[in-house]
Amino acid sequence: MSDDRPLETGWLADTPVTDTVLRRFLFNQADTNAAIATASGGRHDRTDDLAMADANGPVPYFNQSILLRPLTSTDDPLLRDLDAFYRGASGRMRTLLSLWPTPDLAPHGWSLVGHPAFMVRGAFGVSFTAPDNVTVQRAATADDLLDAERIAVEGYPLDEAKGLPPLSVFPAELLDSSITMRLGRLDGQAVAAGACHVAHGVVNLCFAATLPQARRRGVWEALVWDPVNDGPSLPAVAYTIDYSRPGFERMGFVPIIRFTLWARAD
Repeated sequence: MSDDRPLETGWLADTPVTDTVLRRFLFNQADTNAAIATASGGRHDRTDDLAMADANGPVPYFNQSILLRPLTSTDDPLLRDLDAFYRGASGRMRTLLSLWPTPDLAPHGWSLVGHPAFMVRGAFGVSFTAPDNVTVQRAATADDLLDAERIAVEGYPLDEAKGLPPLSVFPAELLDSSITMRLGRLDGQAVAAGACHVAHGVVNLCFAATLPQARRRGVWEALVWDPVNDGPSLPAVAYTIDYSRPGFERMGFVPIIRFTLWARAD
């Protein structure tokens, strides 16, 4: 090791991705965003400090950038990198996710969305028996993705995606990506959808939505446990709004930290 290398902070350019569960998640989520952007005909780019994605659509969580180190000030060159990447994005709403507290970005046109909690469950699988009328299946066809898309738009909800052509939110190309989509069924009807991405030493539960009439019926829980077993020797992670946090805690997930989430549209 070079004598002039800075003391390890956990977010140096050459810090191993495996250094912490938090760093594993950042790179997993960056790859998740890149896979969605690629499947959607969009763009993505990455530097040592920043991962950027533009899925070429109106869903702000798919047009997401992730800080790989803390912002140092409102003059941080990372903000110029963001502006350059999204220049010409036709006013699409985008988000910026930071593991760390940030300076006030409102003068740069950003609006604070909130501080979602980062949840972690230890590295062990689970034996879960769903209610008799609840089943979970992996999405394998475009029709499955159409069901997942309908549930996402109505159940999340994704108001900005209403009225879009079919497969605009979850394009068929996702079936060939590293992201696994699932459908949760109640009495045979698709009422919930979820996505996970296993990479960089974590199982990332990166999306979930349930139709209002099917909530608290065991479907969402089944959609969590099923992907957890995709990597039973790995920690399972998710970042979540406070509405879903109690459900994760009941299932043994531990809140670790709150992220900072910003949004912007030009």
